[in-house]
Amino acid sequence: MRQRCDAPIIIDELAQQDQDITQIVSQDIADGVGLKISKAGGLTRGHRHRDICRSASLTISVQDTVGSAIAFAGIVHLGATVPERYLRCILDCWDMVTLKTTELGAPVEHGGVLPPKAPGLGITVDRSVLGEPTVSWQI
Repeated sequence: MRQRCDAPIIIDELAQQDQDITQIVSQDIADGVGLKISKAGGLTRGHRHRDICRSASLTISVQDTVGSAIAFAGIVHLGATVPERYLRCILDCWDMVTLKTTELGAPVEHGGVLPPKAPGLGITVDRSVLGEPTVSWQI
């Protein structure tokens, strides 16, 4: 379809696994990918998908399935690692969830969001909202 269409093709929900991303690249199926962190299997796999897309010069939208403010922190951080020429957008899901599980000091400047400078994801989790853990491990 891409070869017959003048409009850019972005693969969204079908870009989930490593083999999906490599097939998109190897068969020249699309101009870009909607990279959803949770569908990819987390930040580590999302990072790998970002690298594959960057190496193929694909446009990337960094998104998630709007799970929480914690997920949004991951979106912001991964999105900040995509060169501007390849970044289509970062999904701003902060206002899409009513239950706030964290505070995120991510400044918005010039229409874009910057990752917080604090360690890790740069968030302060509100443990009272999360409740008691269902499982706990100690090393």
